[in-house]
Amino acid sequence: MRPARTASEGGTRVAATVTGSIRKLLTAPDIGSTSFAALGYDTRHAPARTQLEASARQFIIGYEFGIEQRDHEGLVARLESLQQEYRGFAYEGAVMALSVRDVMSPLPGRRRTETFLAGPGYDDGPGSRHIFMAYMGLGFALARLPAFLWRRALPRQSRLPEHPSLRGLILDGYGFHMAFFHHTKWVGGQYSPKRLRWPGPHTITQRVLDQGVGRAMWFVHGGDVEQLLDGIERFAPERRSDLMSGAGLAASYAGGVDEEALDLLWSKAGRYRPEVAQGAVFALRARDVSKLITPGNEAAARRFCGCTAAEASQIAAEVAAGLPTDGSLATYEEFRRRIRLRFR
Repeated sequence: MRPARTASEGGTRVAATVTGSIRKLLTAPDIGSTSFAALGYDTRHAPARTQLEASARQFIIGYEFGIEQRDHEGLVARLESLQQEYRGFAYEGAVMALSVRDVMSPLPGRRRTETFLAGPGYDDGPGSRHIFMAYMGLGFALARLPAFLWRRALPRQSRLPEHPSLRGLILDGYGFHMAFFHHTKWVGGQYSPKRLRWPGPHTITQRVLDQGVGRAMWFVHGGDVEQLLDGIERFAPERRSDLMSGAGLAASYAGGVDEEALDLLWSKAGRYRPEVAQGAVFALRARDVSKLITPGNEAAARRFCGCTAAEASQIAAEVAAGLPTDGSLATYEEFRRRIRLRFR
């Protein structure tokens, strides 16, 4: 099909098709749907509202690029034209879109997501540097699809770069999506699903989901540390550690606050400091491998990990050594536990 329009972004000409424009019209969320006011968040005086809303908008923009773009080369050109601070969120949205396209495709076995992340090899796809955010984007796709389509939406694990955290991050993304868009139920009501169609014990599934919920709570409360911690305290005690790891992840990756707020989160984390540090290591690993480290990320690394962002990223690489590559949640939990032990 002939291109419907051609635009120049970042010095590269890219094109979207008429079919892509129709897909965008039918499936892309309205960019206003991520406005904190529209979502009903009480963040009028929250310190990170502006930056976090911008992050959410970039996710939607990335989704729009992914749902309408004809090829991976053009998609990457558009994504790379975006501001460094928010580019990871756009890749997350783009992978969600590619997964939705795989489900929508009339051709069985269409693997756009897989080739975007893995390419012809295991780690040379155009989106491979953003593999951590990409897996969270897959969780967003699952949250928008009926469970019987989940298998079709996911790339084959055997074709992707192996890492103990990756499949766990799908559920993290799912938990984030549900808490971000349905915060009254998932955050205010401390909701816990009885069961998900996911392999592994439900107790571990819940722990992984809760990291995503805690990550979303950083957005729901606009980076207001006092409100965030009050909200976490309303959850059952056994859920708080994973919520804190999610909060540490979001504070380190999305940020939006000054060092004084980071200090407050650290000082009030108390016995959950290893969980905050573990979340920070995840965030800094994702920033490091995608070459998107910012001064805000460095500030979080110093406060939560006592080192540079690159050094915190290396912790994730070190503890992954020797872990099984089976993609199980049990392995993911062991990966998280090993990181926490570094900070006890």
